[in-house]
Amino acid sequence: MGGGKGNIKPEDGKQFEKGNNAAEKWTEEEALKLGNDMLKWFKAENENIFFEDFLYLSCNESDYAGSIYKELPAYLSKKFSSFLNILDKCREIEKIKLKKFGALNKLNANIVKFLLSAEYGLTDKINLDHTSDGKELKGFTIEWGDKKIDI
Repeated sequence: MGGGKGNIKPEDGKQFEKGNNAAEKWTEEEALKLGNDMLKWFKAENENIFFEDFLYLSCNESDYAGSIYKELPAYLSKKFSSFLNILDKCREIEKIKLKKFGALNKLNANIVKFLLSAEYGLTDKINLDHTSDGKELKGFTIEWGDKKIDI
């Protein structure tokens, strides 16, 4: 009975040893293959906008050593900085396409607004900072005739 935490016996070999069925399948080479395929896909067509579209509808899982799942890009970006660099480019392309097609009325503006806010933290409201470099402004005095008002 091998596998699972605490269930790996010495005769089962070391976890993630080459040749072991439990070995890590997402190597840096495999991650870069996926990342470069994703980047090519984003650049190929204007309609190629969403990561999930690539992962579930366009990506052929049999082309890669590991399984394809929603959290895979986040997992690989934490594991390999080289994959993170490619993922950042893909995210910028996604953001640009959302803004571009929202402005050209090719995508529903409300959906674009929601996605840009939810995914990228972009909002259409203005936050005014009434401070000076993060410090509160000092008060001042208004004089009106013999009256003085401190603010």
